[in-house]
Amino acid sequence: MTGMRHKVNDRFEFAERIDMAPYSIDFLQDTERSLSPDIFELVGILVHTGTAESGHYYSYIRERSCWPEQGSTWVEFNDTDVTPFNPAQIPDMCFGGATESAGYAATSYPKTWNAYMLFYQRVGTADANTPHQQLEFERPLMDETLPLDLANRITIDNEKFLRKHCLYDTAHTGFTISLLDRLRVVTKSCCSDGHTVETDAVLLGLEYAEQILSKMKDSADFEKLLDSLTIIIRGCSICCKLAVDWVADNKKAFRSLLLRCPAAKVRKSFTDMLVRALRYLRENDAQDYGFDVDSIELKCGNAMLPESPSGVLQRLVSNLQELWPNLHLHPRAWDDYFGLLAAIAEAGAPETFLLLRADFLKLCLEVLIVESPGIRRLRVDSPHYSQLLRLIEKGRRYSLANLAQLFQALLVKVDLQARPFDPGYHDRIQMDSGNFPLSMIEESYLYYGIESGRARPLVFLDKIITANSNPMAVKKILQSMLLAEPRAGHLADISKTILSGINIDPADLAEPYLVAALIFCETSPSVQTVKEMITQIAREVDTIGTSGGRAHLEFFVQARQVVNPRIQRRTFNKLVLRMVSFWAPPLLMYYDEAVRQATVDFLRVLIFQYDNTESGDDPSDLEDYARGLCEACIKRVQLNVIKQQNQVDVKSVEVIRDVIKHCISMYFQTGTVVDDQVAEEAEGICPMNLVVRDVSLSSSTAVYDAIQILSAEEGDEACSGTWEYLPIGRVAS
Repeated sequence: MTGMRHKVNDRFEFAERIDMAPYSIDFLQDTERSLSPDIFELVGILVHTGTAESGHYYSYIRERSCWPEQGSTWVEFNDTDVTPFNPAQIPDMCFGGATESAGYAATSYPKTWNAYMLFYQRVGTADANTPHQQLEFERPLMDETLPLDLANRITIDNEKFLRKHCLYDTAHTGFTISLLDRLRVVTKSCCSDGHTVETDAVLLGLEYAEQILSKMKDSADFEKLLDSLTIIIRGCSICCKLAVDWVADNKKAFRSLLLRCPAAKVRKSFTDMLVRALRYLRENDAQDYGFDVDSIELKCGNAMLPESPSGVLQRLVSNLQELWPNLHLHPRAWDDYFGLLAAIAEAGAPETFLLLRADFLKLCLEVLIVESPGIRRLRVDSPHYSQLLRLIEKGRRYSLANLAQLFQALLVKVDLQARPFDPGYHDRIQMDSGNFPLSMIEESYLYYGIESGRARPLVFLDKIITANSNPMAVKKILQSMLLAEPRAGHLADISKTILSGINIDPADLAEPYLVAALIFCETSPSVQTVKEMITQIAREVDTIGTSGGRAHLEFFVQARQVVNPRIQRRTFNKLVLRMVSFWAPPLLMYYDEAVRQATVDFLRVLIFQYDNTESGDDPSDLEDYARGLCEACIKRVQLNVIKQQNQVDVKSVEVIRDVIKHCISMYFQTGTVVDDQVAEEAEGICPMNLVVRDVSLSSSTAVYDAIQILSAEEGDEACSGTWEYLPIGRVAS
């Protein structure tokens, strides 16, 4: 028992006609009794779409025609929408089950719409009623006199319905768009002196878009309307300001178009138009925009921007602040809301300063850490976060893609090495670096960890890496934080955050953390932390099982080629080589043949055919790595195949068998035992008991022979024969 409600969306088929005679009392009392069929026909379906927590009901109803020769028709009743319905769609619209998708890598999802209640009518009853219904139409219509107030209410309601019907008519939409398009023709693309006509046109378009088109199912006309509006406002500062002023002054309309509108295309088209308008004002009318970005000189110690409080940008940012407490109620609009803020932040340093002063960096951090158990105080002080957490626990999903984009746009303008300021006593000022400091509360949220101790995983960083919704933004966030190290003093926390996600189960979920580990290697100022990162990941490969093999192999392929300005380049190649006996054997026996073969191809480049003339690696070091790899492969086969006497598929062991055969041929001499001195030298290069001390060349051959015996019963498969035996340091031509 989970204590949570759940809607069952399994497929359930139902018949159009059913015989209820076998379920009658007479038949159940005497099953030998012969009864005539009692047929019922499907006449209505009540459908529910949504979840157990929320949703919507609508109906499909079969019309009972008074004239049998016309046949039966079906109608959909969905709130005020009444439209014809094709009964051939009943299986798709009412049976539930999974959606059908085609194409490469097709994915099916459970349908959230399915029949909730069925209505059947006895055929005899329907037939018996038909003559009566026909007679009713033969009678004269009754003329009932209604009370005056009731008659007036009905007349008003009918008129409102007719007006609404005309407003939502596609012909009306086309007429409005044509008016906007004709404006530029009539005025010859030049605005009138008083902007009277342009003002009427812009306001007409915006009001129609918000009140009519944003509520319609089909958003194609909305995009056309905004395109026509954009053409009008993009060439004139006055028209442009008129549109942005309307958005900034009409808070209800702004919320409706940005958050409440159900159509994703409508929300995106609206924000795109708004961003284009702001960019035009920024370049052509600094006063109306809010400040002249070209004349601003943010000097160290100057806490204020030369801005106009009545500027459209300031009012728009203020409106976005006011929407924050209700943002959790509109999960589908998160990308639009944060995308608009990110576009503003990426416009330049003055806009970033404005958003930082409006606490949007702090607000983003609050969202990213609110699920942590230790942040109870935040949820108590801000009830909307408690509501957000409850919705998340119920399964509501919120996209962090553009939230991460906004966060990184703000973070790159923050000086993480500077001392944080107390907003209760000081204002945020620009530093000598050109960036701005964190506030004390922002710093506490940024480096908030889920554990106590010397190093602890950072909650916000773990959240955005796990979400994996905006890899480029995550990369820039990591780079900004690492470039502030070691002075910021949180390098160990960043490292532990990444490593905490490497050993996740199943291992394929570790892929975003492996990508983060590569970014860490590219930017970390410490060779030691990079060594620990690569070493830990190499050790974890042995535990991945049957998932994540390709991502782990790709990590080592990319790590070998990492360029870090603060660390010698050859260091990364040597680190991957040092740990080859840990990560290579599990991948050589991985279930996926493509991963096994890719591992062999990488080993050829890394060891067997590696050109060390440019890198300066000692050939004897490569030989020791190859011997260590061979011995690790032998040990893995002994533990997983030979000692357990497992019957194996020849294809699953032929790759590791060929590696052992190649290493024996190239790096071991007949009759030579791997003695303690060689083992100690190998341990000096590859620590942590890399070399198996009790393995000799004779036992290596025995293991190779045993693999052949265990795999022979699965088929007479020969060795691949793909190896080209070359001396160390020589590259195949």
